[in-house]
Amino acid sequence: MTGFRFFAFRVDLETGAAIAAAAKAANVSLSGWLREAVRMRLPEGTSLPTLPPSPRRRPVHIPDADVAAVACLLGGINRLNGAMIQLAKSLREAGHAPEHQAMEAAIHDVGELKTEGVNLFRRLQE
Repeated sequence: MTGFRFFAFRVDLETGAAIAAAAKAANVSLSGWLREAVRMRLPEGTSLPTLPPSPRRRPVHIPDADVAAVACLLGGINRLNGAMIQLAKSLREAGHAPEHQAMEAAIHDVGELKTEGVNLFRRLQE
């Protein structure tokens, strides 16, 4: 973003918790609450443009442990699938046709595994 200045500072855990609680109680973002608090401490007579309202906080969604575990498993399967695709490409480019065909078949099997994993994930979410 242009035309803005970024500030970072450190506070002890208790102060940080108190600031976060005050922002939550005011139903504004932490940044919005801090901006308003700083502006209120500026000398009187300082001419500043009004601040736009802070966006509403998005609701926090913490999935069940089973859903999170399946999502983690699916992420690992996706990484494995990507590695298998790269290996198949290398085998094809190196002229190893039988190995390439075997890898393509394995990629197809992993694709079916991914589909079943997504179905399981959706059933667990319900």
